[in-house]
Amino acid sequence: MGTAGKRKAQRQPEISGEQSTRQDRVQQRYTLGKARAVDVVGFVEARSFEINSLQRSLDDAKAAGNVRAFQTLPRHLRRRAASHNVKRIPARLRERAIAEMKKSAQTSKALAGTDRLTGAAKSSRYKRRRARTVREEYELRQTGKRWLETHVWHAKRMHMAEMWGTMVAKTPNERSHRAAYRAAKEKTYIHDVSYFVTLEISGAEQAIVQLLRRLTPPDEPSLSAKPYVSGSRMVPLTLHRAGMYPLAMLGPAMALWQPQSDAESRKLWLRMHPAIGDPVKAELAVAAESLADSGPSAVHITDITCDLVSFELLGNQSTQLLSTILSQATSPEASGSVALRLIRTVPSPATLPESVVIALRMHDPRLRFPYKVDPDSNALLPEEHQQLQNLLLRWPADTAALDSPQDHGIWDRAACAAALEKRPSEHMLNERRQKQLIPGTKLEPDPSTDVTVPLLLVRTGPEAQLGSRVIQTDRKYIDSFAHGWTLIAPKGWGMPLWMAFNFAGARAQGMDERLHISLEAGLPMFPADWPGTTAYDGWTGAAATEARQKWTRRPPGKRTNYLKFGAESPFYPPFHKLLGISGIPDVYPPTTLDSLECRKRCLQKIASKRKAVMVDSNAAGDASECAMAVDEATSVQHSEVRSHGTEPKDSTGSMWLVSGERLAMVVASLLVDTRLSEDNLTSCSAFLDWARPLLPSSVVPDCSTEPRNKDVT
Repeated sequence: MGTAGKRKAQRQPEISGEQSTRQDRVQQRYTLGKARAVDVVGFVEARSFEINSLQRSLDDAKAAGNVRAFQTLPRHLRRRAASHNVKRIPARLRERAIAEMKKSAQTSKALAGTDRLTGAAKSSRYKRRRARTVREEYELRQTGKRWLETHVWHAKRMHMAEMWGTMVAKTPNERSHRAAYRAAKEKTYIHDVSYFVTLEISGAEQAIVQLLRRLTPPDEPSLSAKPYVSGSRMVPLTLHRAGMYPLAMLGPAMALWQPQSDAESRKLWLRMHPAIGDPVKAELAVAAESLADSGPSAVHITDITCDLVSFELLGNQSTQLLSTILSQATSPEASGSVALRLIRTVPSPATLPESVVIALRMHDPRLRFPYKVDPDSNALLPEEHQQLQNLLLRWPADTAALDSPQDHGIWDRAACAAALEKRPSEHMLNERRQKQLIPGTKLEPDPSTDVTVPLLLVRTGPEAQLGSRVIQTDRKYIDSFAHGWTLIAPKGWGMPLWMAFNFAGARAQGMDERLHISLEAGLPMFPADWPGTTAYDGWTGAAATEARQKWTRRPPGKRTNYLKFGAESPFYPPFHKLLGISGIPDVYPPTTLDSLECRKRCLQKIASKRKAVMVDSNAAGDASECAMAVDEATSVQHSEVRSHGTEPKDSTGSMWLVSGERLAMVVASLLVDTRLSEDNLTSCSAFLDWARPLLPSSVVPDCSTEPRNKDVT
């Protein structure tokens, strides 16, 4: 052998016996005959050792690179300021985070000489913040507003806002606009809708139907229809004030009957947005009283909002995620459990009938936490394909009932409260996990200690937002944005279910993201997109106030000049223009109308020009003085506006100049100083009819038709 051959032989690495055996087996497989194709499965099996080694090396290099411990968590599970507080990182990563923080130049000085990281010197604080003390503190902080069960989880990751007497998640701390879009389009997004109001109406079936008929349009779906009475479908409704249809609309709602055969003792749930909760309760109370006076049947109305928790899951993968988490049903052969098991393979929830209801009872979701959606588990058996086709063609009417007629499930609030008291604590479950022979093994349900959870699944779609049946076939009604599920569970099970959904892949969203997703779906979100209702006025009024305050906090030189761009209503949607009604613009020159000095200058200039037309206080005035005062005030305001460079593009009408509250008060003060006669009352009333809603009653003149012999007040 030559020198080159010896060097080549020396450079060859040593091959172990296991690798030599695999290579020989592969060589024999591919040298037998002239193979014209590659056996991919055999090749991958032979190279599995190398592939796994490469994958482990890549994972180790990724963890050892320029990635902090808190950055290894998914973005939707990270907490705010986790890079500075080690206690906001999971326990399995805290040692690594402590080492990184000690090496950090930013935190080394702040932590020098302290035991802030390890927490050894926190015994006194630990005693102060025991479970009982924390619970009492949280109860005190809920004065005047209600916290949802997931409030603490949301407060660590989202901006919170008080809406309708409840603290609601507004938007995540991180930038999540695109992520929310992708989650709703391709995966699953979840939103806590436990703030929705749920009213329980109990009584005779016919009495309940007559009660709701007074608040619903006559062409709405009949509550006594067979699919609805059985409880297998929810009824979309549009509520109005009693006896005022088609006026005085309140908003959309969903009704659900309890599956029960006794027509004299029925229950119906009415779910609605909290913006119309109080008006609907008041209307129902009045209608129930009139119904009791006219007949012997009595109807009882109970607010059970605090007894339920509900989550909204939308997206293409929402069905698969729910099927994975709710697979541990106590009765696998029940109709609802079978339906949920069959529909796990549907590509989108839009292929399922809308507003259908599935009732089931599952084991404690904490037993098998955390959950993971396995795509391979979605395959159906050959005999299940025909069952799925039959299910999609004709949805069964017994999916809303449990297997036992005596088991009322979530409708029995006393049984739900008793089960919550018997629920094992998290400490007891951890002790059971420690006794497992194989660490990480899921716990099996123990009938002697574990309890079950009754649940309701409702197929959510456009009907819930429109308040009526959807028969259109347009793409916006079949898009994945608008379709999903609403999960209703008893109180006390909010956090276990919420954690299960989040760790399984659902992305939590706030109110802003929910509104944006409805916009992408082409559906109106109540109350933001329901003009003409009282709830819409409250929503847009609050939004306009917030936007106006944000605009006025900026320096005058840095504010957007809406008047120069011709935007008369930048903070409030000017729907009045669609009807030809002149409304009140939102903006006006702040340097002129907001200043008391400007008002004084206006009055002084007007007084100097009115010397020729000023009359004695005991003489009757002329109506032309009113018009002259308005014209002079308008000209003064025009000069003030031009001096500040804020003249609008189109000032032909100049109505915007007298529609501001401050200038209208100036004109009203001039009218108060002027004496009116009977001949001039008509022309003055035209202005006062327009200006009276803008002004306090103390400064509005009284243009009555009676003769006047005294000053106008």
